[in-house]
Amino acid sequence: MTQRSLVHVDDDYDWAFLVERALLKSELAGWNYKHLASGTALMAYLAKVQAGETKSPDLLVLDIRMPAMDGLEILEWTTRNLPGLPVIMLSSSELLSDRLAARNLGSTAYFSKATIFSEFMEFLRGWEEKAIAPPAAESTVRDRQPNCAQPTIRSQV
Repeated sequence: MTQRSLVHVDDDYDWAFLVERALLKSELAGWNYKHLASGTALMAYLAKVQAGETKSPDLLVLDIRMPAMDGLEILEWTTRNLPGLPVIMLSSSELLSDRLAARNLGSTAYFSKATIFSEFMEFLRGWEEKAIAPPAAESTVRDRQPNCAQPTIRSQV
């Protein structure tokens, strides 16, 4: 199985612990997890990526509300300077303006910390399935989306 790297940037060490724990406890063993506690630390890391001193992560996970340099600033920089690097937001902000700003700046996805990790983990599970699936001759937009469970509709009797 191919190892992929996930870099999570969040100034809240408790959330970093929870994300790492969720990855370890899930069936997603193919992810190497790295936590950075600030936008400044990430920028130093990404400078090494640009210089070829370290491998680029496969996925960047950003919080929005951080001191000094927030996640939206990092997202904007990353979209301009490392356009092939997928970035998702994992934030406590549920503001529509933050969600729209993230989307407009190039975020691949946005997850609220208020939800349980199920949506975030389902996104990674879809990523895992996409990474190990053989390439298809033709792909559609639906093929490129993470597999998400369809809602079950139950009738009341």
